[in-house]
Amino acid sequence: MPSKTDRTASIGRFLHYSLSAILAGGVLINAQADSRIRPVISQGDAVLHSDIVRAKYGLTGAEITVGVISDSYDCLGGAALGQQADELPADVVILKEGNCRSEDSTDEGRAMLEVIHDLAPKTKLLFHAMGNTTQDFVQALKQMSNAGAQIIVDDAVYFHEPMFQDGLAAQTIDQLVYDKGIAYFTSAGNSGRNTYQATFTDSHTYPMGRDKGVAHDFNPNPKRIDTCQSITVGADILTVFSLQWDQPSSSVDGGAGSSSDLDVTFYDDPECKKLSTGRVIGGFTANLGKDAAEVAGYSNIGNRKRKNIGIRILLTAGPAPSLIKYVLSGSSLPIEHPRINEYAKPDAIGSAFGHGNASGAFVVGALATPLAHARSASATSYSSLGGLPILFDGHGERLVQPIIRNHVDAVAPTNVNTSFFTASRPDPEHDGKPNFTGTSAAAPHVAGVAALLLQAAIQKSLKLKPSELYELLNQSSLDIGPPGFDVATGHGLIQADRAVQLLY
Repeated sequence: MPSKTDRTASIGRFLHYSLSAILAGGVLINAQADSRIRPVISQGDAVLHSDIVRAKYGLTGAEITVGVISDSYDCLGGAALGQQADELPADVVILKEGNCRSEDSTDEGRAMLEVIHDLAPKTKLLFHAMGNTTQDFVQALKQMSNAGAQIIVDDAVYFHEPMFQDGLAAQTIDQLVYDKGIAYFTSAGNSGRNTYQATFTDSHTYPMGRDKGVAHDFNPNPKRIDTCQSITVGADILTVFSLQWDQPSSSVDGGAGSSSDLDVTFYDDPECKKLSTGRVIGGFTANLGKDAAEVAGYSNIGNRKRKNIGIRILLTAGPAPSLIKYVLSGSSLPIEHPRINEYAKPDAIGSAFGHGNASGAFVVGALATPLAHARSASATSYSSLGGLPILFDGHGERLVQPIIRNHVDAVAPTNVNTSFFTASRPDPEHDGKPNFTGTSAAAPHVAGVAALLLQAAIQKSLKLKPSELYELLNQSSLDIGPPGFDVATGHGLIQADRAVQLLY
């Protein structure tokens, strides 16, 4: 059994490097570009009608600077060849490259830049690596601002970011948006509806002994107790379990932090009979006076089949929280995507958290059928949903009324081509170009459309604030799914031509 020590930093680094690219959308490898072949254009260009905007209005994104924050740019090599083939402009500015010693430096940032270049080919492009902590991310945000970015887009995931309180990353994004006028776009994440929330219910049982804490009772039937919940982890992947509760986090303002300490244990079977000893990272962080978050990972790497396992949530110190919530994070691929098998609640839908729920951010989900324009289209099953409430202010004081923001804002295509990918990605068009998947592929499409809109505004002698740009995108989106705004598809599918028409 792991010792009860605070290993947040080391666990965070491990989980980040294990899942930074997978969660964001797909693992990429270099396939050298051939300059004799026409550039690979994302199918999302036509779906969002940005091709029509370029042809009809002559918009190219000129005079606009867009920054991308992701894992890496050219750790795998091939960027120069891509530039020769016009997959990217010749003057991409690399503010900071990723850690190329990591096996998970997948150059997903370059894929995002290619998407933006497809839609807005004259846009000036910047790149900054996301790093492996929120402090690294905040530094990247500041560097992007200093470098003159008018638009920033990221696909970063940090599992320790607060769910119920705006953390440092969310606060920094809000400063860039509201104080400096930088439009901000972020991917919603790929957790879908894989979230559970409830009041912590004391089962009065101690399955690991009293010193390890009392177990949460998952069973809503007061006459029956069940301290074991069955979940499914994806094949050949590390599934991350981010558990949080309704208490403030000390990392936000250095305040008192959490007054409770919760742990999570994993079992190699869905009945919680065999405690997992070799497959788990974390789950036993000391939370008192620190962040109200317990992050752990279950490794199914090496197993090509999905696996049913069991989990328990234990209260080891402090009062029982009135709300506990966890989000399972895996991958956008069905074989790698996790699932909650029992006691899932229909009202527990919000899974976009951290800076993916920032007030000033435009949060982008992924469209299930990127090549279709039909109103019957919907968000992908893995695209994270909005609706997660903010319960505490920046000083850790509980709000009188929770804040629920209108995220996800809109959706854009996924499963699109770029010039380089690994053969493990799906290829639904059977064109020999495995696709860029996940909400990571969706977010840069919206950033590209935003660049066209900002250029159009300049031509009309208008200066759009981020809120005005967001409103243009929302008003012109094609409503899909349930009528009106919904937390899965937001205001609908981005439509560049309709947005530009609102300016002309």
